Amino acid sequence: MALSISQVTVYVDDQQRALAFWRDKMGFTVTSDQRYGENRWIEVEPPGGGTRLVIFKAAPDWPELATDQPNYVLFQDDDLVAAYERLSANGVEFTMPPKQEPWGWSAVFTDDEGHRFHLGQR
Repeated sequence: MALSISQVTVYVDDQQRALAFWRDKMGFTVTSDQRYGENRWIEVEPPGGGTRLVIFKAAPDWPELATDQPNYVLFQDDDLVAAYERLSANGVEFTMPPKQEPWGWSAVFTDDEGHRFHLGQR
């Protein structure tokens, strides 16, 4: 049996704003958008498939997510500089442009909810 990760949840304040970011700016495909209690269950998948993100409404009493450090969700692309240019043109804001690190190329972008994510090169 091969174990894999099917989805990772990103908790947001505004599901519609988050959906617009992942779909329109990042180019993800919506694979599910349905009612889930008072909110929605929204799944998006990166271009070319892979692990899906669940965009889930955070409960009001949940602690604030740290916005000063990158999230634990890491993205990668075969050509980091090309991905940076494409995503920047789509309106994605980078807090750190592509930079050569000892472990490889890395960049950091922010979603419209204020979460930071790493973007690395395969």
